[in-house]
This record gives sequence, C-alpha cells and structure tokens, in this order.
Amino acid sequence: MSTSMIILLAAVASGLLFGGLAVYEQARRMPWRQVSWKAPIWLLVGCVALGGVFSFLDSDVAGQTLYEVEADGPGAAVPSTTSFPFVVQHATAEHDLMVAPESSERITEPIRVHVRMSGPDGRSLVDEERTLDVRCPDDEPCEWYTFSRDLVPGRAGPHDLEVTVLSPGVTSVHVRVGDAEKTDGERIPGY
Repeated sequence: MSTSMIILLAAVASGLLFGGLAVYEQARRMPWRQVSWKAPIWLLVGCVALGGVFSFLDSDVAGQTLYEVEADGPGAAVPSTTSFPFVVQHATAEHDLMVAPESSERITEPIRVHVRMSGPDGRSLVDEERTLDVRCPDDEPCEWYTFSRDLVPGRAGPHDLEVTVLSPGVTSVHVRVGDAEKTDGERIPGY
C-alpha cells in the first residue's frame, strides 16, 4: 500500500471518528431525532478533503522519484563506500538528491559523510563531505539531518552516486533521487 493511500485512508478514518464523536455527544444530551448532522458531515468532508490534498501532494513526490533505495550501512566498519548506479532520463530537469543515514542504535553524536555523484563522462556533479548533526524531534528518537542537494545533471544516461560513511554507527542509508519532469516514479515500501 502506498503512502498516498495510507494518508487518504487515515483522513477518512479521522473524519468518521470525529463525525461519530460529534453525533455521540449530541445523542447523549438530546433525543436521537433532534441530533444535527451538519457538523458531523462537515467534519467528514473536511477531513476527506484535507486527506485528498495531502495524498495528491505525496503522490506527486512519489511520481517524481527517479531512484530510491535503502541499503545496509557499514555499522562500525568505517570508512565504507557504497555505490548506487542509476540512469538520468531528463538531463535538463532539476533533480533533488537526498542521502539519509539511519541507525538502529541511539543517536547522540554527529556523523560525517562524503557524497560524490558523477555523470556518464566521469565528471563530478557533486563531490562534498558534510557533518550531519543530530536532531531530536519531540517524542521521537533522535536522528541525523539528511544530506540534500538540488542539481541539473546536464547529460542523460548512467550516473553513479557514491556515499562514503566516515563515522561509525550507521546501520542503513536511505538514498532518493528525484526528477522534476518524471511523472511515473514509485517510492520504496515504507515511504
């Protein structure tokens, strides 16, 4: 099941829940035939409409996915380089690159990564080392910030992305390359 469908179903379920609670609260205080259906229906319609908008926005991101993979990380064996080959279809379109190191362990320290992307002629489009700091969203486990970059490849054909993890603790690496002109891409399961 796609993330877009999950968003839409969650919105429908929320609308039914909130609408049902509005009916229940009224039914507790007055006879059943006096219950107003206006608020419950508007709650359902509003939730479904919001779910539809967010589902559409998410499907647009999915459709623009050129390449996506979640690969095993090196753990403690660093430095470690993983190569991700993919094919650029629209050379003049803006592409967004995202590299997200992840860990199954508790994250407390920043990590260093080196990202290099080269085109069919071997020319580097990205060659950058970054320190990814730790961020701790409320009520969620800490994670590292992602490496993100926008670029225009300039040439169609096979490209190679190399991610070198320079710090220990990375158990997986999530890589996504988006193409602004692509419309039929798909996200990997879970995203």
